[in-house]
Amino acid sequence: MKEPKNQKRGGETISLAALTKVRPVPFGDVRKYYLAAKVGTVVLLALCFHVSVAAIALRTDSCEQLSTALIVMMLLSAIAVIVGHYMRSLLGYGISAAAAFLLILLLQFGNGGAPVSLVSDLPEYGVVFRDGAKSTEFWILLAKVIAVVHLLLTVLFIRSTLTVTEEPPLKGMNVQIKRFTDWLDKNNNSLQPGRRPSDYWFVAAIIMSAMVFWACDLSMTRYDYQALILLACGCILVALKKPFTGSLLMFASALIRCTLYQFRMGFSGAVAAAYVGIFISLLYFAIETIRVKKESSDNLRTVNVTGNCLEWLSIAVFIAIIPIHEFLAVYSGNYMIIQKDELPVLFFLPIAAILLSRSRKWYSYLYMAGTYMWLWNSVNHSNPHPNQGFICFDDLEQHGSIAEETTRRVMALVNTVSVMTIVLASICIVYVVYLFILRGKKNETEE
Repeated sequence: MKEPKNQKRGGETISLAALTKVRPVPFGDVRKYYLAAKVGTVVLLALCFHVSVAAIALRTDSCEQLSTALIVMMLLSAIAVIVGHYMRSLLGYGISAAAAFLLILLLQFGNGGAPVSLVSDLPEYGVVFRDGAKSTEFWILLAKVIAVVHLLLTVLFIRSTLTVTEEPPLKGMNVQIKRFTDWLDKNNNSLQPGRRPSDYWFVAAIIMSAMVFWACDLSMTRYDYQALILLACGCILVALKKPFTGSLLMFASALIRCTLYQFRMGFSGAVAAAYVGIFISLLYFAIETIRVKKESSDNLRTVNVTGNCLEWLSIAVFIAIIPIHEFLAVYSGNYMIIQKDELPVLFFLPIAAILLSRSRKWYSYLYMAGTYMWLWNSVNHSNPHPNQGFICFDDLEQHGSIAEETTRRVMALVNTVSVMTIVLASICIVYVVYLFILRGKKNETEE
């Protein structure tokens, strides 16, 4: 008897239900690529958004840079890559692959048949704008690379979904990795938080980086004292078996150490020690976030949905702030030195907010509110000139004749991010109050 035409090998019917069925995370070695692609899709959208903002901000009467239609298509394609990947179905993977392929075509041929690039030799530009426009070439190339890699990985996800339906036996290097993880679980993760060997190693490394930092620069400012107090409080909390909050305070301490020295002192021992400290503390905080999320036993649908929404809103803030970070670093010139001190804050605080949103603990949302208030204060109160915005291009030689118009366009994005941070901080506080009310009603019902 002949098989039906809508029957594929393996016995699964090719239907809309089969295409839209949510699949498990790919098994075996493919899983790590799937998890890496979750981050890569967000980075891809951030790069496309930065290139789009730069193209709009650098428009002149004689040059449109990139057309609005191309910008819209780029952003929609990058968003479709994310949506399709997170659908975790055959249809979703197909959408993600098609969107990645379309994005590659747009970046390679969308600029009138030529690769996407920003014109940097316009007479209206000053020297800073010329150099800044050239710097986008790297981000465009990186976006192409990520899109190509994601397209190839999506094909791998589809093949793995169709052929591997259960966890395969370990072999090769994975056997050694499994032995190491088992040893780590037995000798480290099985102990109480704050009493694990990894806690001591992380705290020791963070303290060492702070000591090297202060040894390189003996002038103790009020920011150094703030960083010292936060570091001491973080170490005490880790000793009191509260490593999640302690790692967050140590992260804040390292972030303060990064702010004042990047552009004031150039690349020096103090700067290197500050950035080593921030990356170690961020890794420690990320590990604690994963542990806290695993221990969370809240199955309320409202809590999970709201947590997911706040997580994606935090990702939106991160994507929106990347162009501001790049404009301040590359396009600014020599007239926003104090604002440049906020560059580490603009980059690392949104990442901390994303990690906090993933922990699903009520107190983490209070920490998120504080994080957004810090971000809001950095954008609105770091400028020593009261009548000047966070971004201000005001030099004809460096910024050219479109300096005022570029300032207006970039400041529109800065003001949008400022409003987003205030709104999200308020939502986090209201959400914590709502959680207490919800838990109170739940306890009354159980009694």
